[in-house]
Amino acid sequence: MTTERTPATNESLDTAWRRYASALLHSMEDVRAETPEDLHPMLLETADYWLSLGLAIGTEQPEMASRLLHLIETEESERVELTVDAQHFVAEALG
Repeated sequence: MTTERTPATNESLDTAWRRYASALLHSMEDVRAETPEDLHPMLLETADYWLSLGLAIGTEQPEMASRLLHLIETEESERVELTVDAQHFVAEALG
């Protein structure tokens, strides 16, 4: 068994990762505009972690994810706005 990827696989992964990173940057535009530039790497790493955590919860425990979302965003209008933002993020990240 080999752990090396073929160049085509690495290229595909790099392209997918760049799309994800671009989507993350775009979703954080407002926050980045309001914070010093030297904090941006830490903010993006934090956002990446929490997004990954949310995806893991949503994938493995969808009912718990729904309960947490209702706890965090109590207003229906806020959840709708978040859903629209999520749809835009997915479209940009996955193409």
